[in-house]
Amino acid sequence: MEAGYALQPLWDWILQHVGAAGVASPAFLLTAVVAGIYLPGIVFSFVDVFVIRRLTLAECWAVYWRAMKWYGTSYVVGMLAFWAVPVTLLSIVPTTAPTLLEVARDLLLYFLLGDFVSYFWHRYEHANSWYMKRVHSQHHVDTPPLSIWTAMVVHPVEGISVFLCFHLYGILFPIHPLTFAIGAFSVTAVNMITHCGYRLPVYDWFFATAREHDIHHASREPRNISVMLSICDRMFGTFQKAAR
Repeated sequence: MEAGYALQPLWDWILQHVGAAGVASPAFLLTAVVAGIYLPGIVFSFVDVFVIRRLTLAECWAVYWRAMKWYGTSYVVGMLAFWAVPVTLLSIVPTTAPTLLEVARDLLLYFLLGDFVSYFWHRYEHANSWYMKRVHSQHHVDTPPLSIWTAMVVHPVEGISVFLCFHLYGILFPIHPLTFAIGAFSVTAVNMITHCGYRLPVYDWFFATAREHDIHHASREPRNISVMLSICDRMFGTFQKAAR
């Protein structure tokens, strides 16, 4: 199969089973985001409790419930609302899939823009004492060792603002809905994994690492601010390498 058509069977399957109306609905992208939360969340929770055993099941559940009791409920309510009152984000749903080159290009830009904007927003959250005290401090209640669910221990105001930062490329630019869904899933999953607490060979070469983000949660100084890539931390002097 030619590279330009490699994703066509997947896109055909989505259109057949989800439908053009389903793809055009906010529920399509919302599901991608929620999958980006729960797939790594479940995997690393299993590791925490049953493999490494650094958390008991009760401790893991406590952090999960503190993080997700409202966000999980909001997802269910949102899905029901979109089913009852259809909302359309797209006027035209393409029948052809994006090429692999288009997906790679848009995902790279998705990550670069999301990392840049979220980096400076995160710096602002720490610099503004009013916002830090009333909003962002909720996230910093958790200190290392972190649970992966710490990523979702955020004030609702921060949840919305960070969501916009992460997904700004998909919101502003006309990208294929399949690429948008892949980007939404990937960026969300990376943010989750940044809070998992583990060194991850190969993965750590490309993304902000959990061990270095632990320093951010343990320090009063703004260090290792990025939760996607470490490019901005390295460029703007806030990177601190984790001890081995």
